[in-house]
This record gives sequence, C-alpha cells and structure tokens, in this order.
Amino acid sequence: MADFSENPFASPQATPVKEPPHQSPGSFIPLAAKSKPKTPTAPTTTIEIAEPTVHSSDQKKLQELQLKEEALAKREAELKAKEVQLPIVRPNNFPPLPPCCPIQPCCYVNLTEQIPPAELWKMRVLTILLIYYWGLLIFNFICAIAGVIGHSSSSYDYGTTLGISIAYVILCAPAALFCWWYPVYRGYKSNSSLSFLWFFFVMGFQILGFVLNFLGIPTLGAAGLINGIPFFSGGSPGVGAMFMICCVLWLLTIPVSAVLLFLVHSYYRSSGRSINEATREAMTGAASNKSPPYLTTFCLNESYHI
Repeated sequence: MADFSENPFASPQATPVKEPPHQSPGSFIPLAAKSKPKTPTAPTTTIEIAEPTVHSSDQKKLQELQLKEEALAKREAELKAKEVQLPIVRPNNFPPLPPCCPIQPCCYVNLTEQIPPAELWKMRVLTILLIYYWGLLIFNFICAIAGVIGHSSSSYDYGTTLGISIAYVILCAPAALFCWWYPVYRGYKSNSSLSFLWFFFVMGFQILGFVLNFLGIPTLGAAGLINGIPFFSGGSPGVGAMFMICCVLWLLTIPVSAVLLFLVHSYYRSSGRSINEATREAMTGAASNKSPPYLTTFCLNESYHI
C-alpha cells in the first residue's frame, strides 16, 4: 500500500553530480588524437628483372666496340688538345734532301701523327714509290747520256731523248710531288674527298706514262725496250744493258702504282665518301674564292696545302 506520509507536491531534490577529477594542462589529450585510426600500409612487393644472358662471342664484340670507341675518343681528345695548343714552328723535313743540295725541304711531314694508323703503311709505300721515281728519273737521264755516246749505226735521235730526259728531271720530279703525292697525303690528313679524286685522276695518267716509258718509244725521253734493243746489234751491248735495266725499273712501277691506286680507292669507297661530297667541297671552295678560275684554284689549294 502506498505511503501517504510523503508530500506529492514537494520539489524533488536534485541528485548530486560528481565532478570529474582535476587534470593538469599538460596531461590533456584531444579526443581526435586518442581515437586516431592507424592507416593501413600497403604490402611492399619486389620485382626481380632477369638480366639477359650474353654469350661469350657477343661479349667479345661488345668489348671490341668499347675499345674502338675509347680509342676514337682518345684520338679526338688528342686532336682537340693539339688544336687548342699554340702552333709550334717545326723545321721542314720533306722531301728528304741532303744538306749540300741547293733546294731544301719545303714542308714538315710526320706520317705517324698525321695519317690514320690503318692507312699508314699505304702512305709509306707511296712515299717510297715517289723517291724511287725520282731516282729512276736520274738513272734515265744517265742512260740517255750513254745513248748519245754509244749510238753509232742507230737511226734513233738519242739527242732528243737526252733533252727530254733533262726536262723529266726538272719538271716531272716536282710534278709527282705536288700532283699525286700531296693530294693523297692531304686526303688522309684532312679527310678531303676532292684531294682523293685529284690523286686518282693524276695517278691514272702517271701509270700511263710509266707504260710509255717502259716501251721506250723514241723521242719520248725515256730509256726503254724499243730504243734499247738497237745497241746490242750496233756494237754497244753495255749501253743496251743499261737501257734494259731502266726498262725493267719502269716495268716495276706499273703494277705497284696500280695496286696502290686500287687500295686507296677501296679505302675511299669504304669510308663513305663520294663524288657528290667532292663536288660540294669544290663548290664551297669556289664560293669562298674570289679569283678565277675558281675550281682550278681550289683544287690546287686543296692539293698543295700542308
């Protein structure tokens, strides 16, 4: 049964509220920090790339290519270093002439430094051929003198042969130096297509001249086969023997010159040069040259410049 002693109209007593314990300012931790969720980390995966297998032959080729690249880079660096350096005055040493000769060397030549190593032996053989040709011209002159002295019953005019042989020594010796030796030297030294073409053109005529000298056609100034045979029947076998020796020496120049021409032409073709490149060089030189004839002057400058 209900308790009627309590006043139903009395105000209810407020229940005491407990205060939270006092906290210091330094111990306050924000709610966001307390409930900060941990971000999930993606699992790390490693991808292994298999290296391609290289065979031993391929490794050798790669090593050879690397060595060639290093050699080319070294050579290019040396050339650039030489260009940066001040020009050094060096004494002329070519052509090799004795000190007593009134004509002295006209230029400085160092084949080891200026010619590619792979083509060095060809340039040396061409230099030997040039010196051999000079000696042969002198021997041809001596044979012509002997022919003038020894001929008696022959109908050939050996006086004309002697005069032309003197012209050979005076004109053909420097012409060979400037017209076919310098162009091929210039072509190897400066990679000039025009100089190579000049060499091919002149050397072709030079080989034709060697053939005519070997035959010994009278009045052409060379001691050869045709004008040397009459001395054996005319009572001068010694002079005839000199003419035959000179004939054999002329004969040796023909295959040597032809082989060298072929080898230099093979290098010219294998290096990617062409007539179009030589034409561009000629046009460039003609455009920069104000004195006619343009092409001839440029060809001479390209051939004779050291």
